[in-house]
Amino acid sequence: MMKIALIAGVATSLTAFAASAASIENKDSEPHTLFVTEDGVKNEIIIGANEIVTICQNGCFITMPNGDRAALSGGESVKIVDSAAVIN
Repeated sequence: MMKIALIAGVATSLTAFAASAASIENKDSEPHTLFVTEDGVKNEIIIGANEIVTICQNGCFITMPNGDRAALSGGESVKIVDSAAVIN
Protein backbone atom coordinates (compact mmCIF):
# COMPACT_ATOMS: atom_id res chain seq x y z
CA MET A 1 0.00 0.00 0.00
CA MET A 2 2.88 2.35 0.83
CA LYS A 3 4.47 1.73 -2.60
CA ILE A 4 1.23 2.60 -4.39
CA ALA A 5 0.93 5.88 -2.50
CA LEU A 6 4.57 6.73 -3.28
CA ILE A 7 4.15 5.94 -6.99
CA ALA A 8 0.94 7.99 -7.15
CA GLY A 9 2.70 10.91 -5.47
CA VAL A 10 5.62 10.79 -7.89
CA ALA A 11 3.28 10.58 -10.90
CA THR A 12 1.30 13.58 -9.63
CA SER A 13 4.50 15.58 -9.11
CA LEU A 14 5.76 14.78 -12.61
CA THR A 15 2.41 15.74 -14.14
CA ALA A 16 2.41 19.06 -12.29
CA PHE A 17 6.00 19.71 -13.35
CA ALA A 18 5.25 19.03 -17.02
CA ALA A 19 2.09 21.13 -16.92
CA SER A 20 4.02 24.21 -15.81
CA ALA A 21 6.50 24.04 -18.71
CA ALA A 22 6.00 25.78 -22.05
CA SER A 23 6.01 23.77 -25.25
CA ILE A 24 7.31 25.14 -28.54
CA GLU A 25 6.42 23.50 -31.83
CA ASN A 26 8.22 24.37 -35.05
CA LYS A 27 5.58 24.13 -37.81
CA ASP A 28 8.05 25.33 -40.47
CA SER A 29 9.93 23.02 -42.83
CA GLU A 30 13.35 24.25 -41.67
CA PRO A 31 15.03 24.34 -38.24
CA HIS A 32 14.98 27.55 -36.19
CA THR A 33 17.21 28.90 -33.46
CA LEU A 34 15.66 30.45 -30.35
CA PHE A 35 17.43 32.26 -27.56
CA VAL A 36 16.00 31.37 -24.16
CA THR A 37 16.90 33.20 -20.96
CA GLU A 38 15.84 31.29 -17.85
CA ASP A 39 17.05 32.02 -14.32
CA GLY A 40 19.47 34.60 -15.75
CA VAL A 41 21.14 32.07 -18.07
CA LYS A 42 20.90 32.57 -21.84
CA ASN A 43 20.86 29.45 -24.01
CA GLU A 44 20.57 28.85 -27.73
CA ILE A 45 18.04 26.17 -28.65
CA ILE A 46 17.73 24.74 -32.14
CA ILE A 47 14.29 23.34 -32.95
CA GLY A 48 14.12 21.08 -35.98
CA ALA A 49 11.36 21.14 -38.56
CA ASN A 50 8.12 19.79 -37.06
CA GLU A 51 9.84 19.24 -33.69
CA ILE A 52 8.35 20.03 -30.27
CA VAL A 53 10.52 21.03 -27.29
CA THR A 54 9.60 21.74 -23.68
CA ILE A 55 11.23 24.70 -21.93
CA CYS A 56 10.68 27.28 -19.22
CA GLN A 57 9.76 25.30 -16.14
CA ASN A 58 10.25 28.46 -14.07
CA GLY A 59 9.32 31.07 -16.65
CA CYS A 60 11.69 32.60 -19.18
CA PHE A 61 12.21 35.12 -21.94
CA ILE A 62 12.53 33.91 -25.53
CA THR A 63 13.72 35.57 -28.72
CA MET A 64 12.07 34.07 -31.79
CA PRO A 65 13.72 33.51 -35.20
CA ASN A 66 12.17 36.72 -36.59
CA GLY A 67 13.48 38.79 -33.63
CA ASP A 68 10.21 38.96 -31.68
CA ARG A 69 10.57 38.60 -27.92
CA ALA A 70 8.16 37.13 -25.41
CA ALA A 71 8.00 36.43 -21.69
CA LEU A 72 6.66 32.99 -20.83
CA SER A 73 5.47 31.94 -17.40
CA GLY A 74 5.51 28.23 -18.26
CA GLY A 75 2.15 26.70 -19.42
CA GLU A 76 2.03 28.29 -22.81
CA SER A 77 1.88 26.48 -26.09
CA VAL A 78 3.96 28.27 -28.74
CA LYS A 79 3.91 27.48 -32.44
CA ILE A 80 6.49 28.82 -34.88
CA VAL A 81 4.82 29.53 -38.22
CA ASP A 82 6.71 31.36 -40.99
CA SER A 83 9.44 32.22 -38.42
CA ALA A 84 6.93 34.03 -36.17
CA ALA A 85 5.50 32.93 -32.82
CA VAL A 86 1.86 32.18 -32.16
CA ILE A 87 1.43 31.96 -28.38
CA ASN A 88 -1.59 30.30 -26.75
